[in-house]
Amino acid sequence: MQRCDHPHQLPLSPMAKRVLIVSASMGAGHNGAARELERRLSDRGHEATVVDFLDCLPFGIGTLMPVLYEMQLRLAPWAYEATYRLWYLLPVACAPLVALVSLFSHRRLLRAVRQAQADAVVSMYPLASLTLGRMRQRGKLGVPVATFITDFAVHPLWVHRAVDLHLCVHPQSAERAAQATGRAAAAPGPLVPDRFRVPGSDREAVRAQLGIATGERAALVVAGSWGIGELEETFDDLLATGHYTPVAVCGNNERLRRRLQARGAGVVMGWTDQMPSLQAAADVLVQNAGGLTCMEAFACGLPIVSYRPIAGHGRDNAADMERAGVAGYARTPQELAPALDRATTLAGRRWADLGRAMFAADPADAALILAGEPAPADAAPALAPAAAAAAG
Repeated sequence: MQRCDHPHQLPLSPMAKRVLIVSASMGAGHNGAARELERRLSDRGHEATVVDFLDCLPFGIGTLMPVLYEMQLRLAPWAYEATYRLWYLLPVACAPLVALVSLFSHRRLLRAVRQAQADAVVSMYPLASLTLGRMRQRGKLGVPVATFITDFAVHPLWVHRAVDLHLCVHPQSAERAAQATGRAAAAPGPLVPDRFRVPGSDREAVRAQLGIATGERAALVVAGSWGIGELEETFDDLLATGHYTPVAVCGNNERLRRRLQARGAGVVMGWTDQMPSLQAAADVLVQNAGGLTCMEAFACGLPIVSYRPIAGHGRDNAADMERAGVAGYARTPQELAPALDRATTLAGRRWADLGRAMFAADPADAALILAGEPAPADAAPALAPAAAAAAG
């Protein structure tokens, strides 16, 4: 397992808390949230240690899991959809899964907690949360555990009744988590770096660099770090509207990037660390998973339209974001242009305002409260469940 110490961490004071953050290298979303929480805690003089749950699994299972997951999403999305829905239809099947995953991982995970001398543990990954919850349930783990649910949708595998606190990106999600567990759930909002919330890029300069003309409407198209989903169809559907120029970010999918560039239209790029600038330059985000890029768009006030979502969590996130009023959802090619038109007018500004309102508190505060730090006198109401969980 890898320990990630923040390079600018302040010297620890006697009052500093130690927090173990458990993530997983299953795409960029879990690790992105973990790194941001680690940075916030470290910047405030606390000790944060990040470990990868996949490293807790023996026999090379952890190495194989992301490979199989990516292959399933690419080659057999119907199988992923069926598996994803299974847990809703047969929740009793969760227990055997939890037992199996815990059997393989609990020893190394417990060792990580002890090595970090953790006052609290925050999980960013469902299988880690289930294992930690089972450890708490059986009395094998004495420190409190929180799960930070990186998705908008609350899948049954995200929640465990013995987890002390579930942290969510939206009150709608927190309500569902509380109903599923009977335990405290809070909605402090997404974990997004400050650079997405503070205007920094010259919008017109970035658009000029991309070759986007004044008055031209740019639709930023993303499909995660793996470039998964029907991105080619989405790109072509945007071109077909005649009113929106696609700016496609293909992640690490070089084949996809080459195929889109061969069309000779729009803007196409591979993996980039310039997402704040791209989002500042765009008029709307078109997405298919509801992951980290969505949370970044909420932070910078970029309207979102979900389109051709990937199986499983992609479809659930799209529906839940629409239900919460923070994004649009075009379910067919015929609905795409009207949805984009709404996103770039008053309706889109309303979505963006509600998206920014999701940042109600700092998840780092919730983690510290759970670790035993007194709640700030001016603590946001969104942190009240954290204080209740710490007291109870």
